[in-house]
Amino acid sequence: MEQGVKTMYAATNQFDNSAVLSDYTNLIGVGIQFAFQPLVNLNQARIAGYEALVRGHDGQSAGAVIAGVRPENLAMFDQACRTRALQDAARIGVRGDLHLNCTEVTPDNLAMAIDKSVMDAVTFDIAPNRVVLEFSDLQRLGNPRQLAAVRQRANAAGFRVLADNFGLGEAGLKRLVVLQPEFIKLDRELCTNIDRSQRRQAMVLGIMASCRALDIDVIASGVERAEEVEWLHEKAGVDRFQGYYFARPQLMAAPSVNLGSFGNA
Repeated sequence: MEQGVKTMYAATNQFDNSAVLSDYTNLIGVGIQFAFQPLVNLNQARIAGYEALVRGHDGQSAGAVIAGVRPENLAMFDQACRTRALQDAARIGVRGDLHLNCTEVTPDNLAMAIDKSVMDAVTFDIAPNRVVLEFSDLQRLGNPRQLAAVRQRANAAGFRVLADNFGLGEAGLKRLVVLQPEFIKLDRELCTNIDRSQRRQAMVLGIMASCRALDIDVIASGVERAEEVEWLHEKAGVDRFQGYYFARPQLMAAPSVNLGSFGNA
């Protein structure tokens, strides 16, 4: 990255790295670390990237860690997690896309979150075009005008956008059309045992048709069985996957992938 990019974002940055990386421990009383889980592209038989998943100092789950954060500190903790995830990804040499969760981003802090994350990416020598920002609650991102600004701001910074947990929640097709993310991630409840459920199959086929029309790539999450992967890949045309069938998250490591009968990576 050019030095000018780093200088530009330093002017608008409201957090500095040293403050964020030290203060997150004060927010929860314990340290955090990150586990990385691969995302697989079956058509290309390769690992497309990794999602950074927060864990406690002793391996506690994300839910347990977040439960220990005071409500007024959640937004800063959320940003601190992205900072630490970028640092840890650089430290262990994660390749491909890096997916970062944006749980507490709202219209009020969107600009700061984008600017800070760009600064961190430059600081830790990770190209912004490798970063995918995952938003799990599209309603939280505001009205249609504010929602459209999410991708505009992210893309202007070099990032791509993903709508997480799609298919069973309140975020419908209208919000998807407004946001037009590069990716969606199918809700794991849709993918679990999908080979046995005509209702879920019909829902996924409808989502796939909409995403093809909107030029959105679909990722199936939470897959644990070969039969789920086979139906999603061969019947629905899903190419990208994440789940225990391929690899479990590993603390401070970029795990390899078991493609089973689908090839090697």
